Amino acid sequence: MTHVSRIFKQATFISKNYDFEKVILLGIWKKGLTKSELFENNIHIKRVSLFNIKNRSILYFYYYIYVLVFIVLNRPNMVNIHTLEFLPVLLIAKIFKIKVIYDPHELETEKANIKGFRKKLSKWIEYLLIKKVDHIFVVGENIADWYSKAYNIPRPTVLLNSPRAVHVKRANYFRDTFNLRNDQIIILYQGNLGQGRGINLLLETFKKRINDKVVIVFMGYGELEIEIQSASKVNNNIFFHVAVPSDVLLNYTASADVGIALIKNICLSYNFCMPNKLFEYAMAGLPVIVSNVIEMCEFVKTHQIGIVIMSDTAEAVSDAVDELLSFDLNKLKQNAKNAAFKHSWEYQETKMKDVYQNLLKKI
Repeated sequence: MTHVSRIFKQATFISKNYDFEKVILLGIWKKGLTKSELFENNIHIKRVSLFNIKNRSILYFYYYIYVLVFIVLNRPNMVNIHTLEFLPVLLIAKIFKIKVIYDPHELETEKANIKGFRKKLSKWIEYLLIKKVDHIFVVGENIADWYSKAYNIPRPTVLLNSPRAVHVKRANYFRDTFNLRNDQIIILYQGNLGQGRGINLLLETFKKRINDKVVIVFMGYGELEIEIQSASKVNNNIFFHVAVPSDVLLNYTASADVGIALIKNICLSYNFCMPNKLFEYAMAGLPVIVSNVIEMCEFVKTHQIGIVIMSDTAEAVSDAVDELLSFDLNKLKQNAKNAAFKHSWEYQETKMKDVYQNLLKKI
C-alpha cells in the first residue's frame, strides 16, 4: 500500500461520497513503512506484520489467513478485491452477506507469469467465482470484452487508471537537475523499472544513438535501477531519477518533452494493457511513443497523440524517436491534453457512482 494510485483514488471517492465509518486498505508491512497510517479523512492504511517471514509463498499464505480472519471479525459492509489470488475471499464474504467488488488491475489469468497448472487453476477459480461477485471493474475496453465473452457475463465497467484533471504547468526541473540544454529533447520513462517494460531495449537504443540531441530520463524504482544508474554514468544521453510521490508526480512529468511506454507483447494481458503512465503523460501534455499492443495502439491512434513502435528492436525505437520529432509537437501536445481531460478520473468516478449507489441500496 505505497504506490497503488488506483486504490487510493477509489478509496478517496468512497470516503467523500458515502457514509462509511471507515475505509480500510490492507497491505503487508515491510521495513521503513508504518504499520498503521491515516491516509486522509476516514481512510486507514493497515500494514500487516507477519513474523519477519522471507519466503514469499508462506508470507502470502499467512496474509491470506489474516485477511479472512479480519473479514470475519470486522464484518465490513463491502469488500473490494484487487487480485485474482484473493477472489476466494468472496466465499467468506457471502456467508456474512457482504457486498464484493472484483477490480483486477490486468487480465489476471493471462499474465506472463501464469503458466501450466497455475494458469489452469486460476482460470478454474475465476470461472467458478466471478459470477458471484456483485460488480466487476476492469482497466480497459478489450479486457471488458474478454471477460464478458469468456465467462458469459454482463460487460464489466471500465475504469481507466487515469489521473485527476489538472492543468499542469510546463516546468524545467529535469533540465535544471541534469544541466540539459534548451535544444535537447527529453524523453521520459516513469514507473516500475522492472523486466518486461522495455527498459533494456531503451538502454540499448540510447547507448547506440551517436549524439545527445535526444536524451532519456528514467524515473521510478525497481530491479533495474542499478543497471540504469550504471548506464547513466557512461552515457551522456541517459539519466536516472528516483521515484516521486504520486501527488506531485505530474509536476515532474511536465519537465519532459515526450513520454514513452513500452511493453513486450508476450501475453494477452500485456496486449490489452493501459498503464497509468500513458494517461499521466497525456495529462502533462506530452506526446507519447508506445509499443504496438492493441489497447495502447488504439488509444494513441484514435486521439492522435504520438507514434506506435512497430517492432521490439533498438533500431525501431530510435526510428520512432526521430519520426516523432518530425511531427508538429505542439499539435500532439494539445491532442494529448484533450484526451487526458476526456478520460480523466473525474469521468471514471461518474461510472463508479452509479455502481455504488445501486449496491448500497441492497445492504
